[in-house]
Amino acid sequence: MSIIFKLLNRFSWMTYIFISLIAAADAFVSVIFVYPNDFAPAGIHGFTTMIQHILGVSAGYTFLIVNIPMIVIAFFVLDRRYSLKNFLYVLFFSGLCVVFQNIMAAFDLYRWEYHAETSESYFVLAIGIGVFNGLAYTFTVLMGGSTGGTDILAALINHKRPAFNTVWVLFTINAGVAVMSYFVYGREYFPVAISVICSLMSGFISDTLLKGASSALKFEIVTSEPDEVAEQIMRELKHGCTRLDAHGMYSGQRRAVLICVVNPRQRTDFEKIIAAHKDTFAYCTPITRTYGLFDKVK
Repeated sequence: MSIIFKLLNRFSWMTYIFISLIAAADAFVSVIFVYPNDFAPAGIHGFTTMIQHILGVSAGYTFLIVNIPMIVIAFFVLDRRYSLKNFLYVLFFSGLCVVFQNIMAAFDLYRWEYHAETSESYFVLAIGIGVFNGLAYTFTVLMGGSTGGTDILAALINHKRPAFNTVWVLFTINAGVAVMSYFVYGREYFPVAISVICSLMSGFISDTLLKGASSALKFEIVTSEPDEVAEQIMRELKHGCTRLDAHGMYSGQRRAVLICVVNPRQRTDFEKIIAAHKDTFAYCTPITRTYGLFDKVK
């Protein structure tokens, strides 16, 4: 997967095409699966969904109206490419929501809508929508954009106050969506539960995938055979090492410390290399994100 996103980011015009396709898929899923089943997904999209339910105004219009001011601010405050990608996503999602809804009304295609009939089918639907939203968010973020709404808001807050915990802002917005859905959808607890499940599943999927896409393992190796260990690591795992000279405080002997960052899937192979060398031990530290020259493809 990392190869694909490297190619997409290298040929930047391709990222705009893929972001547009994801936005189109999101609009289709919203019109066919979300709106007919009387529940609000997470974030600002949830608020626009409830406005559509109350006033009958397409969520496409309100989603665009809410996002435009934030995108304009982000254009001048944050990265311009990030803002353009967000604008493209919001524009395609909003526009196609309106188009799909008008086509269904003009040709009486409401039979295409999916209506959950039982509580079990509602829960399956919420999980499915959550998984889709998590995947859409992950792919757009890896291509340097986002799905708009609360994502832009979080980026603006983080830029202004880096130490501020934006998680609480997003949690407050999602909690507000869940609470409001109780009053919007007939004072029933069921839409609240569906909204929460959808939100949790979306967050779980995106968090898991983003951590997996950028995580690594850092090994620090204390050894009396630094050249041999480093040569084997570089030959078999295709990752380099950084060597530091060390002095054992207990034994008084000279040693070397090798620092090496590898992919999580290479852990077993790394442990085999360490076990093959006497007078060598290592400890491992998980890394949530890597920057700069670290090729995870090798």
